[in-house]
Amino acid sequence: MRKVPFKKMHGCGNDFIIIDNREPIMNNLELSRFVQTVCTRRFHIGADGLMLLETSHIADFKMRYFNSDGSEGEMCGNGARCIVKYAYLMGAASDVMAFETLNGVYEGKILGENVQIKFPSIPIKDFHLHQPFPSDENDFYHFAWVGVPHTVVMEKAIDHIQDEDFMKWARKIRYNPAISPSGTNVNVVEICDEHQIKMRTYERGVEDETFACGSGATASAIISGLLDKVSSPVKVHTKGGVLTISFRITEDEVQDICLEGNAVVVAEGELMSEAPVNVSSREEG
Repeated sequence: MRKVPFKKMHGCGNDFIIIDNREPIMNNLELSRFVQTVCTRRFHIGADGLMLLETSHIADFKMRYFNSDGSEGEMCGNGARCIVKYAYLMGAASDVMAFETLNGVYEGKILGENVQIKFPSIPIKDFHLHQPFPSDENDFYHFAWVGVPHTVVMEKAIDHIQDEDFMKWARKIRYNPAISPSGTNVNVVEICDEHQIKMRTYERGVEDETFACGSGATASAIISGLLDKVSSPVKVHTKGGVLTISFRITEDEVQDICLEGNAVVVAEGELMSEAPVNVSSREEG
C-alpha cells in the first residue's frame, strides 16, 4: 500500500488536500479515482478538491487542481491561496511568487496570516451582463470567466434561502448548456453596502454548495462593480468567512484584480492510496 504525504488546508472553509508532486510520486496512480477516493467525506480525509504542486518551466511552480469528483479544473481562487502558502512553507517559493495553472500564470503573495492572489486582467467584453435566462425572459443573470466560468444572480436577501431550494435552483443553472456549454459555477449575491456583499456558491465539480469560493467572490465583486452597486475594495461575506476583492475598472479591461483571505493548515500526514470508497454515496448525497 502506497503512502502519500499530504497537508490539509482551507481558505474560509473551502478545504483542500495538497500534495508535493515535484518528485513525481503520483505516477502510476489513476488520478481521477484517487482524487474521488481521498476527497470523499466520511470514507476518507474529505475535501472540496485536491491540488498537486509540480515543477514549472515558466513560473516558480505549477498548480494542478482537481475537483472532488475527479475532474481537473482550470483554476480555483481559494485553492490558489492555499497552494501559495503551501509552496512557501515547503520552500518551493519565496513570499512573492508566480505559479502556472491551466488558465495561465498568476501571482501570489504572503501577507502575514493572509494570502493574496493577483489575477490577469480581464477584458470588459468577457463580462456578459443582464442575460435573460433561457427558460424565463423576465429574469436575468450575469456571466464571466474568472479563471473558471461563473454565473451571478442578484437577490435582495440570501440568508433566508433554504439549502434545498438553493441546491435545486443552482443545479438547473449549473448544467444549462445555453448558459455555458462546459457547465458553470453558480453564485447568488446580496448587496450590503458600497463595499460589502454576501454570497453563496454552488461549485461545478464539487456539485454542492461550498463554504466559500475565491473565483466566485472575485466574479461577484467585479460584476457588482460593473453594475455600479459597489466600489473596490469589496468585502465578500461567505458562509466560511470574509474575502477581500480589489480591482480597477478601465474602459476596456478590469485590471489589478486581487483576491485576499486566510489560508490555514489544519492537518498533515500520509494518505493510504488504496483505501476503499463507496463512490455511489457521493452521487446520492
